[in-house]
Amino acid sequence: MAKVIAFTNQKGGVGKTTTACAFCGGLTLRGKKVLAVDLDPQGNLSFSLGAEDDGCTIHDVLLGNASIHE
Repeated sequence: MAKVIAFTNQKGGVGKTTTACAFCGGLTLRGKKVLAVDLDPQGNLSFSLGAEDDGCTIHDVLLGNASIHE
């Protein structure tokens, strides 16, 4: 069964990205499959997790121009 976990706060600089990165890393170390969706325009979570910049972004997915698998 899939679970959705969101880290949110309106204020910047409170550790949302750092917490999400550490949480995702910990889950993968426990053998879990993790999909981290970085909705921050700066894309720091994606960068921190080593995502490749292949031109397809979450913006494309939300517009229906790409699938989440892309």
